[in-house]
Amino acid sequence: MNFFAIQVISGREALYKELLFRHRADITIHHIVKTTSSRKAGKPVKIQSSLFPGYLFFQYHDEHLSPELVQAIRKTKYFLRILPSTDNIQPLCQRDAEIIRHFISFRHEIGNSRVVFDENNKIRVIDGPLAGYEGNIVKVNKRKRRATIQLDICNSQMTIVLGFDILETVETVKT
Repeated sequence: MNFFAIQVISGREALYKELLFRHRADITIHHIVKTTSSRKAGKPVKIQSSLFPGYLFFQYHDEHLSPELVQAIRKTKYFLRILPSTDNIQPLCQRDAEIIRHFISFRHEIGNSRVVFDENNKIRVIDGPLAGYEGNIVKVNKRKRRATIQLDICNSQMTIVLGFDILETVETVKT
């Protein structure tokens, strides 16, 4: 199975997915959503947003899409292009497909990762969406509990922000 990427108008990903599903229920479109914690008026709130704003992903059994499928994708409202270009449709490379598989393995929404900081204040991911991407972390905000990750997807740099929970290590006291 090959992964393909569709670019749509940012903020309209869920609506595009719903509209396309009406015409082509035979393909599964992945809209990867993340949940982060924030504060509004001093109170903690959960905010849901697209992990890759403006992009949807789907799997297809062949590396060439059928003309009927391309037509359905193009005619759906809010469509911009199929990557890398609608005139030259290519599946995602293996590295990009692995990144997408990693994030869709968390099902409907991506939550926080569990991390610890070592004595040198270096982040170490225990589990969650950040696992395996420690080398891509370019910024950590401990107070807001967010990590900024730089990924190279579809030959362009993308920066995503994911939340984390800090695990406190409790040392045993000897008596």
